[in-house]
Amino acid sequence: MTRMAAAGVTGEGTVREGAAPSAVSMAVLGVEGALLCAVLFLLGLDALPGPGIGTAFAVAPLLLVLVLFAATVLTVAYVLPAVLLAHWTARHLSGRIAWWWIPPACTLWVLPALAVPSWQLTGLALYAAVLPPALSAHHTVVRAEAGRPVQPCTAILGWGTLAVLGVAAVGAVVVVRS
Repeated sequence: MTRMAAAGVTGEGTVREGAAPSAVSMAVLGVEGALLCAVLFLLGLDALPGPGIGTAFAVAPLLLVLVLFAATVLTVAYVLPAVLLAHWTARHLSGRIAWWWIPPACTLWVLPALAVPSWQLTGLALYAAVLPPALSAHHTVVRAEAGRPVQPCTAILGWGTLAVLGVAAVGAVVVVRS
């Protein structure tokens, strides 16, 4: 059975806690959501007249709270069950877990959406958004079971923040120049 708990690495009698797979998934989803919010914010700034810019700044923190809520829901309802299913299936069919079991397991959740033509784009967007966090959670579990150090969420959030600021800076330059 796959262990979905906090990762620990032993070294000279001490245990260093790493990131739990759920925390890694939520961090990756949070960064993806923040990137989406940055793009939407820049598109909104470009579309709004001068006085509407204050409204866009007022809504930005609410969007980030919504992103964190969505990341939590997606992690609990989609990512972790998909990773557990992939690991269970892999152990029963091949005796070991590998990353290539994650994409098919993530596909099962969007198959009903792909059957309805008007939901296909939404299903594919959901699959594309959830696959990186699922692979990250899988990577965390594999490293923890092997006794190796796990990537802390602070590094994911740090690089993600840098990416969001980069998108915002480039977008602001494009909006100002147009």
